Amino acid sequence: AAPPAGSERLAAAHPRTYSKGLLWKIEGTAAKPSFLFGTIHSDDARLATLPAPVKQRFDQAASFTMETLANGPGMVAMAEAMFFNDDKTLEGVLGKDLYPLTVKALAKHGMPQESALKMKPWAAMMTLSLPPPSSGLFLDLMLQLEAARQPKPTHGLETMAEQIAVFNELPLEDQVVLLRETVQNHNTLNQQLEELILAYLDRDLTGLAAIEQKYKIEDARLHRIMMDRLIVKRNRLMLERMRPRLLEGNAFIAVGALHLVGGDGLLALLENSGYRVSAIY
Repeated sequence: AAPPAGSERLAAAHPRTYSKGLLWKIEGTAAKPSFLFGTIHSDDARLATLPAPVKQRFDQAASFTMETLANGPGMVAMAEAMFFNDDKTLEGVLGKDLYPLTVKALAKHGMPQESALKMKPWAAMMTLSLPPPSSGLFLDLMLQLEAARQPKPTHGLETMAEQIAVFNELPLEDQVVLLRETVQNHNTLNQQLEELILAYLDRDLTGLAAIEQKYKIEDARLHRIMMDRLIVKRNRLMLERMRPRLLEGNAFIAVGALHLVGGDGLLALLENSGYRVSAIY
């Protein structure tokens, strides 16, 4: 599909519009506005308490929507997709130089070598891109559990299969390139995560995007492919799938904060589709 007409121009015309803010009011087709909240996929203790303006809108919302609902079948599908089910092994795919470095890095994340042996490269890369979990209660999951407790109708913008496919359908060679870069830069992971969390706590969308760019994939071709798969295509899909909730009104929608910013970001796409967006927090 072609990019929505004018989305790049619109972002250029409003360079500061989307620079700061994690909670955005969306006004348009419904009697009651909806709210879009940018999350960060982390269980850092500093994120454990929702800011008052966010909690107020969440509690008052008629429904809750997130990227992908965490449930049993989805977790099983993810676990199955992460491992080779044929005669391939991670050692065979990576070779004698990269494999021991990968196993050593995975061990720091609590992954024993026996489990690592059948992992696909993308799964090893994802494991090494996140800190070893402490509570396991990521901000997105915390919101889902609270929505169930209240209770609210809950919706997912994507299926687990769609999220898995972003990486699982990459050619093995590209998966290996991503993993190699992740292993080589593994010593900067904590620094990168701390920078991201500080920018997030400051509600600095421009800063988050700049940090992501600072630590971007060095392979330019692969970087373009991954941005298209991770951000551009998914944002267009998310926009289409959130429309029913926006039509109902009073929806609370939570997605990773990096999906909000930029010419291909959800805020620009929403405005380009005729909605009004404004930062609340």
